[in-house]
Amino acid sequence: MNKRLFLLIPSLFALVGCENNCNITESTFFLVMTNIQYYPEEYVDKEITLDCFTYNVKDVNNKEYLCGVRKCTAGFGCKCGKDTVIGFILNYEGNIPSPKNQYEDTNDKSWIHITGKLTSIEKTPIEINSYDSKGNILDQTEVVEFLSFDISSLETITDYTNLAYFVSK
Repeated sequence: MNKRLFLLIPSLFALVGCENNCNITESTFFLVMTNIQYYPEEYVDKEITLDCFTYNVKDVNNKEYLCGVRKCTAGFGCKCGKDTVIGFILNYEGNIPSPKNQYEDTNDKSWIHITGKLTSIEKTPIEINSYDSKGNILDQTEVVEFLSFDISSLETITDYTNLAYFVSK
């Protein structure tokens, strides 16, 4: 591993306060979520808190995965070069609000404030259809991978005016 990269990881934890627990904020969402995807072993069994909206990811066999995500610029997960989502597959014994306006570029979503943990570094590969810019299914698929997030507490967010639907660096 590159020595600079090795030194960068502890710096990121110090920057976002993720040594024992991790409170992901508006200003750190993209950075921390991307870091979690690349280095999940650094976050396993740490308490993580974040705000996200619910989203169904449907694979090519119509199996659905309920996720907590934000939309983000291409670069992580999606290989098609278009915008994608970044987040987790959600595991919770209670009720999780159903996705709302999932395919619309609007902030009017089912927003939740969740606390929980990653209990594994294993990612779930999900084969999905690729789409063109008009939403038409292309004759190709791609695989996206999501970590699973075990929720210990969940609150519905009703005032999401200060939350960014779309996050970037």
